Amino acid sequence: MQKLSHDQRLYLEKLVKKTRDVNERNRVCVILGRDDGHSPSEIAAILRISESSVYDYQREYDTKQKTINNPHPGKACKLSTAQEDELKRHLCQTTYLKVSKICLYVLERYLVKYTVAGMRNWLRRNGFVYKSPIKVPGKLDPLKQAAFLAKYDELKAGLKEGEKIFFGDAVHPEYQSQCVAGWILKNEIKTLGTTARQERLHFIGALELTEMQVLTKEYGTVDAASTIDFLKMLTASVDAKKIHLILDNGRSHKNKEVQKYLESQTKIQVHFLPPYSPNLNAIERLWKVMRECVTYNKIYPKFVDFTERIREFFTTGVVNLKVLLKRRINDNFQKIELNPLQTSTF
Repeated sequence: MQKLSHDQRLYLEKLVKKTRDVNERNRVCVILGRDDGHSPSEIAAILRISESSVYDYQREYDTKQKTINNPHPGKACKLSTAQEDELKRHLCQTTYLKVSKICLYVLERYLVKYTVAGMRNWLRRNGFVYKSPIKVPGKLDPLKQAAFLAKYDELKAGLKEGEKIFFGDAVHPEYQSQCVAGWILKNEIKTLGTTARQERLHFIGALELTEMQVLTKEYGTVDAASTIDFLKMLTASVDAKKIHLILDNGRSHKNKEVQKYLESQTKIQVHFLPPYSPNLNAIERLWKVMRECVTYNKIYPKFVDFTERIREFFTTGVVNLKVLLKRRINDNFQKIELNPLQTSTF
């Protein structure tokens, strides 16, 4: 009996929870049970199967890596350990969209033939899953993000009495249906209506994490004039000697009029995020909660109905949902490491 590797163990632990095939589950339980040190007789008694089946399942896994209960498995030649390691390194560097393309690569590279089902099992057994890459801004710079986080931690640790940190940004809720996935019966089709008008609202907001203080104001458009107006409101509304305001590099934040206003006052000190770093702005999570509550999978008969619900969220909603917001919004920021996707053209 061969000792399971970490990856093999991880794959089998997931498989035993996922599979609906009783025989497949028994096979996986046998392999895991033997790896845990249980005897064949103990496993046979627990699973209510014969002791000979325990030996058969373990032998077939050791020799063929077999977990599925298929009486007519495809004829798939086994790669050597060195070939498997090389293939794993190749698949980590190059992403294939179809299993058949991997089969073709293996056949041409190693002269080993796999069926699509056999290769799919090999991929799962070796820790590969079929999933989409995460979208990130194309010009994102992880080093600049790390430098900002270091400065933010320093700012937070050295915050003096009477000083507060706010995260600011603008949001533009759109009057259109936003379809998102949810749990639906397998054979049932749900529909969501669409809106013909594509109007939007414009809000500027600021968020303080310690007390979960939210300030927002609606504008006809977001420009230098509206930004200055909001900064004046922030200055008058927040009981603090100094406000450290974290903003992105948007045009409405970096222009001569806004800079001139900031230089004329002493209460607000602006700290700019690195370019293309919405993941470092805590208020983005408030916008996400707003969309979940108001726009996801919802359609409003009239634009006025949509407007009323958005305004309601930013007035009574943020107060009633303060417990939820404290749980969902924090400064435990996602640290992104770039791992560019290279898709095979093979």
